[in-house]
Amino acid sequence: MMKSKFKVWAALFLLAPLTATPDEPVAKTAATAAAPYGLPQREHWTTSRITGSPEPPKPYTVERVFPQLSFENPVELTPAPGSDRLFLLELHGKIYSFPNRNDVDKPDLVVDLHKTLTKAGNFYGLEFHPDFEQNRYCYVCYVIGSNIPDGSHVSRFTVSDTDPPTIDPASEKPIITWPSGGHNGGCLKFGHDGYLYVSTGDGTGPNPPDILKTGQDISDLLSSVLRIDVDQAAEGKGYAIPADNPFVDIEDARPEIWAYGFRNPWKMNFDTRSGRLWMGDVGWELWEMVYHVRRGGNYGWSAVEGPQPIHTSVDRGPSPISPPTVAHPHSESASITGGHVYHGTRLGELTGKYLYGDFETGKMWAVGYDGERVTSQEEIADTTLKLVCFGTDHASEFYVVGYTPGEIYRLIPNPAAGSPVEFPHKLSETGLLRSVADHTPAEGVIPYSINAEAWADEATAQRYVAIPGDGTVTTKSNPWVFPKDSVLAKTISLDMQPGSDNGRRRIETQILHYDGSAWQGYSYRWNPEQTDATLVAAEGVDVPLDIRDPTAPGGHRQQTWHFSSRTECMRCHNPWAGNALAFNAPQLNRQHHYDAVADNQLRSFAHVDLLDQDLSEPTDKSVLVNPHDPSADQNLRARSYLHTNCAHCHRMHAGSSVLSKMQFDLELPKTTMLNERPSQGTFSIPTARVIAPGDPYRSVLYYRMSKLGRGRMPHIGSTMVDDAGVELIYDWISQLPATTDSESPATATDDLLAAVKKTDAGSEEQTVAVTQLLATTTGALRALRAVQQSSLDETVRRNIIEQALAHSDSQVRDLFERFLPEEQRVKRLGSIIKPEQILALKGDAKRGRMLFEKNASVTCRNCHRIDKTGEMLGPDLRKVAQKKTAAQLLEGMLSPSSKIEPEFATFLIETKKGRVFTGIVVSKTDSEIVLKDASLKETRVPVEQVELMEQQTTSLMPDLLLRDMTAQEVADLLAYFTSLK
Repeated sequence: MMKSKFKVWAALFLLAPLTATPDEPVAKTAATAAAPYGLPQREHWTTSRITGSPEPPKPYTVERVFPQLSFENPVELTPAPGSDRLFLLELHGKIYSFPNRNDVDKPDLVVDLHKTLTKAGNFYGLEFHPDFEQNRYCYVCYVIGSNIPDGSHVSRFTVSDTDPPTIDPASEKPIITWPSGGHNGGCLKFGHDGYLYVSTGDGTGPNPPDILKTGQDISDLLSSVLRIDVDQAAEGKGYAIPADNPFVDIEDARPEIWAYGFRNPWKMNFDTRSGRLWMGDVGWELWEMVYHVRRGGNYGWSAVEGPQPIHTSVDRGPSPISPPTVAHPHSESASITGGHVYHGTRLGELTGKYLYGDFETGKMWAVGYDGERVTSQEEIADTTLKLVCFGTDHASEFYVVGYTPGEIYRLIPNPAAGSPVEFPHKLSETGLLRSVADHTPAEGVIPYSINAEAWADEATAQRYVAIPGDGTVTTKSNPWVFPKDSVLAKTISLDMQPGSDNGRRRIETQILHYDGSAWQGYSYRWNPEQTDATLVAAEGVDVPLDIRDPTAPGGHRQQTWHFSSRTECMRCHNPWAGNALAFNAPQLNRQHHYDAVADNQLRSFAHVDLLDQDLSEPTDKSVLVNPHDPSADQNLRARSYLHTNCAHCHRMHAGSSVLSKMQFDLELPKTTMLNERPSQGTFSIPTARVIAPGDPYRSVLYYRMSKLGRGRMPHIGSTMVDDAGVELIYDWISQLPATTDSESPATATDDLLAAVKKTDAGSEEQTVAVTQLLATTTGALRALRAVQQSSLDETVRRNIIEQALAHSDSQVRDLFERFLPEEQRVKRLGSIIKPEQILALKGDAKRGRMLFEKNASVTCRNCHRIDKTGEMLGPDLRKVAQKKTAAQLLEGMLSPSSKIEPEFATFLIETKKGRVFTGIVVSKTDSEIVLKDASLKETRVPVEQVELMEQQTTSLMPDLLLRDMTAQEVADLLAYFTSLK
């Protein structure tokens, strides 16, 4: 494969037929075929004002150059030294050249290598020798098949000194080979040092990630940038090893490697002025990466994907992992293509900036860089092209190559830049509603309902579909194809006064707009008068709501409503999940009430040509069910719940770093959930699994759904625990046939819970029993269920909650935080704590020193030392402070797990008897491993007793370190630390 994401895996594979609930039949009988339609006719939607974008036009756009030239699947564009021609390589082996003139009428074929290299499949790289004018050498990378030990080839060819030039295929001289697979890399570039640099991928397809475990292994040539001397040849090779390559003296290392830890490096180039090597590395599920590649660098794959941990237990390479220079989330990028640093004259404002783009989204960015850090980053163009590569000419002018339709473009200033934006900023301006205050849809805007609603923090939704004019949705394609400017709208309402007949208020209207090339998500916030709604800014907003709840203290409680950012919208509405999410046959195949007529929606939609065919006939296709319908099959309810709440991310390529696939139409054994060890942490649950059949207490899925805070599910779309959903998943897991005879770790907590119930309420004995019950994550989960089931005396219940909320372990505390009023909860990272406000305060170093040395609420000294004060579990703070700015120190305090030095990484050890220990490795021999935990206690574990040893993604340093401090106290502490320089 040329790039792992050239295919958009958006199809819903309908494999396991499900049935609808009894009160919502989906089968069409003879009677229903003759029944009246819910929609007898369709009014055209002619009032739409939703077109374009609320964002200002990008500063650049593209225009076609060499307009008479087109190519089939181009993959490389490059000049040759001493020639006025540009050379273009096609995927299937044809190389063309053409004069660098805009009026050129046809390209000249240099060679069709596929004719002679008949076993070759795809061709990826073309590069000319720096001394091309003298030796006429060029180098080509191609692949002869998949999963072949020497399937990826770099060969040298000789170019004729004719006009136009040609290549004799017989001049081929093999240079180097490495194993072929789905990710081959294959980019070739000569550095300023005269050596050839070659990119290689991890040699496998997208899933499972890095199946060969090669990303951190420098004993093979995969996942690397190689650096070889093609002007010399060692015995038996077509090249020599430069003496200053970084790993030439490391035993078992391949000396060709210059840098490693890449997944599928797609296009790299040297800055022609500075000599820096830039690369785009195609990501896996969450991130796309851009790197400034340095000698000996380790770029993380597959221990990490950019900033996201992946294989936490993989053995790391010999050098520390370097973060991406730039990382793009999959909400804005899906398959990165590396570019060039611009040094042309035509676009002076871009001079010195690295220009690159994305194959899937067509977006382009410009990054300023001073050699150590990014100084600027801007999205400069939003094109409709599949950006497969970029090129330059001898004048350093920049070219953009579209894979389809195989044409060449250049950047030009966007004539629309600075133009007024006409996108509606009020809901009343959209044309969706005839009466906004009454929430009455405009003509042609059709209401619809779905089978399985997602949990939305007790809110409800009204849904509408609006297709301009007489447009029709094409359902024969998968995913469905919508006409340009189609809109799906959802108005969300919340009961602001539970129990009252008039307490429900509209909170927001979300719209999903298809602009003709991609879907975009927007939100409108309703005003208190319920007369209109205003477009929410791109970054989203959190708004506290006052709920009149008679069960809350004082009759009121606060609920913060999160208006999602536009980036967050597209994390769920991603192309791999089908973008439109709930507007599909499994969700729509149900009865809907149209005034006096009830009809199957799919039948009515087809009747009025909203859909191109009637999909209401009984077929082998699946139908989601209402997860909370007790009359429906429990398995279907649970699978529908996971599909609706989780599967938009938890599916192949859709943005989850977890391998589990939760779409309902996969057979359960194929979901990578049953008996699968969690890849993103076990939360100290012994023998934890994503789903442990028959045992919810070993199931990380159940734990994640039960908690608040970091690691909670669903991750996006809600902030409250769905008690009914948690109970559904508990019951479902409990009835799954167990696949092991081993005793559940929850069994041991049953006796502890019984002891809590037996002790006198409020006694010291009861306090001790509760402490023992909450000593483990499993015990806390067992206690939470007892609290939820109201099976405890109220005094015991309150004792458990109070102790849990005061617990030092966030894995326990997060389970019970729901029992605190929202305004009393921990102000979590990134939502309430604002670093810029802390950094703006003037700190006092003397007060900061007193805080560090004397204040009981400041726990830094429990793990860190400054001079003779403190402990040495973590790094010496004087040394840390000498290297970092106040902003960097604060970032480390707020997000201690974002970057962990290898020597301070936390490891989890699970013994063969099921005991679990965590801590920093103090020593490790062939016979014993010594861990030190956060309380400085050392635990010695014989190697022979170790069942599993796994590096954790979280630091021993707690992520709530600053929760009890004021902003001024933190500023004082920072002032003290920075004074140590």
